[in-house]
Amino acid sequence: MSLQKLITPFPWSRYSKKLLAKIDKPRNSGRFSADESVARGMRFVESSEGCIEDGNRIQLFWLVDPEDGKIVDTKFQVYGQSALIGAAEVACDLMVGKNYDQAQRISADLIDKQVRDRSDDPAFPDETAPHLNLVLEAIDACAEQCTDIPLPTSYVALPAPSEIGEVLEGGYPGWETLTTKKKIAVIEQVLDRDIRPYIALDGGGVEIKNLIEDREVVITYQGNCTSCYASAGTTLSYIQQTLRAKVHPELDVVPDFGLEK
Repeated sequence: MSLQKLITPFPWSRYSKKLLAKIDKPRNSGRFSADESVARGMRFVESSEGCIEDGNRIQLFWLVDPEDGKIVDTKFQVYGQSALIGAAEVACDLMVGKNYDQAQRISADLIDKQVRDRSDDPAFPDETAPHLNLVLEAIDACAEQCTDIPLPTSYVALPAPSEIGEVLEGGYPGWETLTTKKKIAVIEQVLDRDIRPYIALDGGGVEIKNLIEDREVVITYQGNCTSCYASAGTTLSYIQQTLRAKVHPELDVVPDFGLEK
């Protein structure tokens, strides 16, 4: 990682709008203390990567459940470029509610995809790769301090059904009047926001292949999901529950295993 790459400024016009919003008003900036972790019954984990002399430094703080390794809260402090602030903010959003093993699976690509304005247009300029990597190194350093915490014998990188969040009563507004193309676009938005980030933490993916009679969502799995037993059980159930809660209560999700990649 060269010093020149770390200190080169980036014009705001090259960031996505979503990334700009994260940089402008970071919600995860701050720190925890060891005393606070004790009061909350959590393990305090801290890591530091980079150095002020080189122009960029990040401190990452975790509160980890000592029973199952879940990251219940996380904050960061940075000194350096705006790209580092944005990368740290997005990473913190992704980590809360995951265990330390899942956190280690976060990639620069996953961080970038969370704040893209368009799926084919990167949110971070190519030159910000060292800043993204600095955040990933801090995550790895935190995770290494948690390896003595036993993980559940079996876990899936998905929230519990009770954590799906807001339910749209009656479904997406105007759902019945939308064209099939627009309905698929709505489903894609929910997949991007509420489903794909969790599946990606375990190296998997999901794609829509068809929407039949506006009710049956045909999907196919990619990556590790194609060989995971949960793809036909827990994962499929979570996808269907989420789409029913946030798109339409009568949607059925059907996996087409013949289309897997």
